[in-house]
Amino acid sequence: MKQILTLILILAVLVPAGAQQKKRGKVKRKYRNPERIEVPVAPVFLRGKIRDADDNLLPGAHVTVLGTKKNVHANEDGEYFFYGLEQGITRIQVSFVGFRTKSVDFHLQSGNNYLNFTLDEDNIRIDEISVTAQKRNQQILDVPITVSGIDAEFMEDNNITELSELSEFVPGLQVRMQGNNRPSFVIRGLTSDEVSPAAQPRVSVFYNNVPVSRASGASLELFDMQQVEVLKGPQNTLFGRGAQIGAIHYITNKPTSDFYGNITAGIGDYNQREINGAINIPVIKNKLMVRAAGVYDYYDGFIDNTLGGKLNGKNTAAGRFSVRFLPTFRHKIDLVLNYQKDDAPGLGFMSMNYPNTEGSTNPFDYTASLEQGNNLATQRDIFDATLTMKQFNNENNFWTSTSSYHTIGAFSRWDGDGTAAAAIDMSEDISARQFYQELRYNFSKNNRLNGSLGGSFWLEKASQDYWFSTNEQDMFHLLFATGSLVDTTGQPVSISNLPPDPNLGDLGGLPLAENHEEENTSDATNRALEGFLDFTYHFTPKISATAGARVISERFKLSNQAQIAGADASTLGFLTGNYPNLLFAESDQKEIKESSFAYTYRGGLKYAFNENTNVFVNYSKGRRPKVLQFTSTGEEQVLNAETVDNYELGFKTTLKQRVWFDAGIFYQEYKNFQTSAWVVEADSGEFNYLVKDAGKATAYGAETSLKIAILKGLDMFGNYAYIHARFDSLNVNGEEQEYAENMFRLTPEHSFAVGLHARAQIAPGLFLFAVPSYSWRSKIYFEDANTPGLEQAEYGLLNFRGGVELPDQGITIAVFGTNLLEEEYIVSAGNTGSLFGAPTQIPGAPRMIGTKVTWKFRMKEKLYYQRNRWNR
Repeated sequence: MKQILTLILILAVLVPAGAQQKKRGKVKRKYRNPERIEVPVAPVFLRGKIRDADDNLLPGAHVTVLGTKKNVHANEDGEYFFYGLEQGITRIQVSFVGFRTKSVDFHLQSGNNYLNFTLDEDNIRIDEISVTAQKRNQQILDVPITVSGIDAEFMEDNNITELSELSEFVPGLQVRMQGNNRPSFVIRGLTSDEVSPAAQPRVSVFYNNVPVSRASGASLELFDMQQVEVLKGPQNTLFGRGAQIGAIHYITNKPTSDFYGNITAGIGDYNQREINGAINIPVIKNKLMVRAAGVYDYYDGFIDNTLGGKLNGKNTAAGRFSVRFLPTFRHKIDLVLNYQKDDAPGLGFMSMNYPNTEGSTNPFDYTASLEQGNNLATQRDIFDATLTMKQFNNENNFWTSTSSYHTIGAFSRWDGDGTAAAAIDMSEDISARQFYQELRYNFSKNNRLNGSLGGSFWLEKASQDYWFSTNEQDMFHLLFATGSLVDTTGQPVSISNLPPDPNLGDLGGLPLAENHEEENTSDATNRALEGFLDFTYHFTPKISATAGARVISERFKLSNQAQIAGADASTLGFLTGNYPNLLFAESDQKEIKESSFAYTYRGGLKYAFNENTNVFVNYSKGRRPKVLQFTSTGEEQVLNAETVDNYELGFKTTLKQRVWFDAGIFYQEYKNFQTSAWVVEADSGEFNYLVKDAGKATAYGAETSLKIAILKGLDMFGNYAYIHARFDSLNVNGEEQEYAENMFRLTPEHSFAVGLHARAQIAPGLFLFAVPSYSWRSKIYFEDANTPGLEQAEYGLLNFRGGVELPDQGITIAVFGTNLLEEEYIVSAGNTGSLFGAPTQIPGAPRMIGTKVTWKFRMKEKLYYQRNRWNR
């Protein structure tokens, strides 16, 4: 049945496409004499650009030939194109959210016809935004998917510089940031985890149309961004094999034909220092443009370590260089080079059972006692180069080649027991090199069938190195659960030998190693070859269908080995069975190879009541590939692919350009649910952090967002999400599951955010603005096991940005504050220490206040070229 469905989808595109080609080749017969002379009829073309009153292009604007089934969306340059129209008076309609719909009666003649539109804004209106969710520019209103778009203006207004901050404004999205190296993306309850370098994500993260989904490289600094798009529900057909439950797409600003730029400098609490900026330079008029942007963001950690240094700080430097070359009107070439370096202090894992050296177990004292001091670190280097080349047949039909090389290097060292004892000292060293090549054809057939098809190749070489060190004279207390790791003043309680306990046999009295080190190394080669097709067909001006399919051939290879890394063998390793190691049994290199062929698909219908309101229904199939992994004793494990069936109903509307409202409900069924957990095998004593099959699960819920332009200069925005995500009671065999009725981790059942944007003129050329926002989340668990105590109760965060603007001078002076109510909350609990009955926790950031000054400058294209005559 699945093969038949795929064939039908392919034929649905190929047959109409072929029919259109034949139709254009026909001629109309006129019988003016018995010889039946065939007279060619000249085709009719209509093209143009769509702008606003300030001459800004409006990509994604919806253009319709009224009285027909023909409609298209303006491309990224605000251009539209129709062909096969009839001569005579025709009414063309253009609509875009936030602007008055415009209709024009135009006399079409044979050959090329040009009609440009300038849309008028309402004095009071919501901000417009277009997205590329379906791999072409469209208004969010026209996309039959639950999608959120956050543009650069909104990010600036709300002082958003990280994805975790942005997630508060996207219903159904949670981003847990322990550190840049291990972010957790959660969409509709499903967490993206990668335990081994062969494991693939559940949430696909794209950067300028290139997948960068490995978690250590997926959290990028949000500077000089055009927008960030978040798609919810399976997006495998559009965003590839890693988009089992959603996709996040970073889109950076590209060079344009104007000379302009900006620079921002700021200071704040915890010695915060920030500077970022961008400059756009047209080098050769309408041919060559360049753009450079960069950011430096630093603050001391907000957790004091009594044994040296600060924890949970930030030290990020990043830069981007972009080039756009237009050799002919049919070709566009973009090159983007991006680099980011993070050199932050370590993370403040605090023990939940034992005090620090000041005798406190309260994490909101923001004081830890971690014995490695300044050696704790969170470091990362990211580099990528992306070359995009487009060849246009016309404004709506074009080829795109995307080539990318992406590298990640990440290192973190942390204290696993969260105390001054030297029981658990660990580090993780990750590296990955990724190559991606995609060839895509965007098509518009008779302006009724719009979509894209193509193929891609992805290759990744990744490695992961776990290093573990312990002083067994401290570790003894965790392994034997004595409860005496440290005393009441936080000082380590060490013993030099195993006790002479008869239950220990010959091991009783043996000396414990003071410096034991071991290492576990994994290497993976992952590759995938994919073909895809996705399209929308308009049956009538009101009814359209969307369908897509992706065929995937993938191969994975994972190797692993473990060895002792220091001179002292582990005495405690006799008890775990891993001697001379404690955690990872020594093993020679072993290898697992797996290959598979799979496909995913989607389909849906949309009904448009008018150009401002529609309803849609979708079905989509999501898939996460098999997981390859090794246990701590070197045993090979391969878990079945996880799948999800997703059903969705959505509604979108804009009222008088002043109100935006959308709502969606979803229902999802999971099979072979893959959950990550610390596992202790009772019979063997093995310690593992593994992915395991938790069986069946179900999630359902609703999401909604609202924007209202209340008055001129006063806007309100808000969103709400309800997610009921639980493990089923029974598995596929009718047997009770281990996690029956448990909540998905990191998933609040209820969450909402609300905010205002107020701007008022207080003097000629002087404006006052204020942007308060409040976000709230209900209780979450940090583990799928729903372990009591490893949870965070409901909490809310109040943030603010406000100040003054001098628009004529391009200057903005702003103050900002985060967590103004000083809410006490935990971002992580359990972690490595929970494996030994000593869970740790990380507190969320306290209140932070700062100020920023921004200068924006611009020179119109005409004036710029007048002053640079050499550049005409």
